Amino acid sequence: MKSPLLQWLLFAAVAVPFAYFGAQIAAAPFFPSYSMLTTSASDLGSNRSLQPIILNVGAVLTGVLALLGSVGMGWALPRIGAARMPSWLLAACVASIGLAAAWAGLHPLPSLEHDPGALGAGMFAAPFVSALVVWQTKLLRRWRWLFTLNLAAFAACAWVLSGAAGVNLQQYGGLAQKLAAAVCFVPPAAIAFLATRLLRHADGRK
Repeated sequence: MKSPLLQWLLFAAVAVPFAYFGAQIAAAPFFPSYSMLTTSASDLGSNRSLQPIILNVGAVLTGVLALLGSVGMGWALPRIGAARMPSWLLAACVASIGLAAAWAGLHPLPSLEHDPGALGAGMFAAPFVSALVVWQTKLLRRWRWLFTLNLAAFAACAWVLSGAAGVNLQQYGGLAQKLAAAVCFVPPAAIAFLATRLLRHADGRK
């Protein structure tokens, strides 16, 4: 990888889920009666927390990393053989994740503006676009079964969160939200990591 800037942009994309979940881990001790099963990320940044700034700064940091990472993915993926349109679609999904995270961090609960709405729509498309990129890119196809399994996990999360599964979301909503975030945030980060390795390998052969 000859461009240090591209390397750092891809690193930002890889770091997105670590920043997102790391902020929750750091904020959890300051939330009274915290439970992994019931407490959501938004709860940790609300006025119910003793230190909501921890989660909210982490959410904004997640947003900045995702926005930077989206540029890196749009730049790097065509260089490893991915088609331009799916590459740009995935970059847009990552940017959407970033905008939604930053918005939520800047408008914490109980603000009525907390929900990012359409800004975060790309987050829910990310598992599908990630799978499309992997299936269409020759150098990534060996990993396609993992991304296909992730689609199944996304479907299961959607089933639970919609209420159709009959799961009591008052008891398990926090866990369901964390799992849903994981299946949306991790696939683009994994692709960014694989792209970093492939580009370094290509440079080593020159």
